[in-house]
Amino acid sequence: MRPTLREMGIRIGHLPSGPSNSLRDISGTRLGHWTRVEGQGPLVVGQGPVRTGVSVIVPPAGGPWPAAAHVINGYGKSLGLPQIQELGTLESPVFFTNTLSVGAVQQGYLQVVRERGEFSPGKSLNVVVTECNDGYLNDLWGLHVKPEDVRIALQDAEANGPLRQGGVGAGTGMGGFGHKGGFGTASRRLSTGAMMAAAVLVNCGRAEELRLDGVPVGAVVPRDDELPDGSIIIAILSNAGFDSHHLGRLARRATHGLARTGAISAPGSGDFVVAWDTGVADVRPPLEEAFLGVVESVEEAIWNALATAEDTEGRDGHRLMAVPTAAIMRAERIRKNFA
Repeated sequence: MRPTLREMGIRIGHLPSGPSNSLRDISGTRLGHWTRVEGQGPLVVGQGPVRTGVSVIVPPAGGPWPAAAHVINGYGKSLGLPQIQELGTLESPVFFTNTLSVGAVQQGYLQVVRERGEFSPGKSLNVVVTECNDGYLNDLWGLHVKPEDVRIALQDAEANGPLRQGGVGAGTGMGGFGHKGGFGTASRRLSTGAMMAAAVLVNCGRAEELRLDGVPVGAVVPRDDELPDGSIIIAILSNAGFDSHHLGRLARRATHGLARTGAISAPGSGDFVVAWDTGVADVRPPLEEAFLGVVESVEEAIWNALATAEDTEGRDGHRLMAVPTAAIMRAERIRKNFA
């Protein structure tokens, strides 16, 4: 994994980050991945090459949690968001995978819940599974994600090992802004001590749109291939004690963080936001500050996904090159000159 923005010495935004600058700064929250990379060369449906995976955010025990969902552009196949919009609660981990594996991930988690005895006969469970299309690099129609792989992702979350971003888990086959995309996260600390965090699955944007804190990057960076319209999934996490109504307002502000990177939510893009809160607070932070925390953490999470991703070759020789570190540092120098 390549370095994050902060590991390169780049700080964007005004609010301080949390200790890990990740969703783990929301106490009790865990992140897990299952990754599959196999084969190379021409596509043979059902055999590969395979560049895919599953990622999962596991909230702390004690739910269901207040939640909200927002659709920026609805060209997507995610599962479970309508019930969040209707009832305002989250009652499962939040999963990320590829477009045609949503059902397999749902089945895998339901099997785990049944084995643990954490269900009531006759009562359903709203499993939240989000997706982006990794078919540019991956054998999408090979259906290589299996229900049993969900168990591995959950076990990885429980192990709570080193934080991994970029081309890992669901981010393995993703591309963004004409380059290699993936999974990213970032956080912000508010004046009350509460935390806001974002996690993103980046598979959207065009190369010429890409900006780092306002500095155009993509227009001057060469890339091997031009990606079709893609998607992004944005998760907003809080422990500030917000209810579902206010979480809906926070979720809508994620669009501003996305826009700061240059993305426009193209017509063929499935851009979804899910937000939840796992805290109880006597004093809530000002909404303006929370809005800023969302915007800044989303922007930096997207950049962490791009910065940590590595060059990847997939099916039929399709190649996605990571945004060059030199280009990121050049944009940082320009940014500092105008600061």
